Amino acid sequence: MNPTLLLADPVQTETLPVTQIIIEYVVYAAIIVVGILILLLIRRKMRLPRHADLRKMLTDFTALLAAFSKTAASLPRLKYLKNISNLLYRLDKLIYTADRMAEKERDGELESISLLLGQARAEIAAYKFGARGADDKEGLAVAQQKMAESIALLDRILDRDAQLRKNRS
Repeated sequence: MNPTLLLADPVQTETLPVTQIIIEYVVYAAIIVVGILILLLIRRKMRLPRHADLRKMLTDFTALLAAFSKTAASLPRLKYLKNISNLLYRLDKLIYTADRMAEKERDGELESISLLLGQARAEIAAYKFGARGADDKEGLAVAQQKMAESIALLDRILDRDAQLRKNRS
């Protein structure tokens, strides 16, 4: 018998039981729901923070940097390098966040914050790569100064946002 005739003949088609069809549709629906949930989680994770949230992240990092600069000379070498690496990692995340916010909003002041954070990172990175010793606190002081400048600049942005909100309403 010719197989193409079997495909074309509607009389010989095999029907699936109703329960099997229902199970297949439930599985397809579950796959779609899981996919939507994954997309929502990705969207939530990629969402940029508000300006006030960025300021909180900057002040938290500044406090962490100040605490580290007080105890840096007394730490063992391995713990010292681990803390420096942690600071650099957090600062990299801040730089990335500020840079994405500046790109999205097309805001030069946010870009300036990103540049200041990059300068602070360069000062801290010198400690990781041995250009500065644990006793030399000048680089950490410069990094703290850059962080204070970036917070002051962000405060100006927050004031500008409040003024814009006030003018809009």
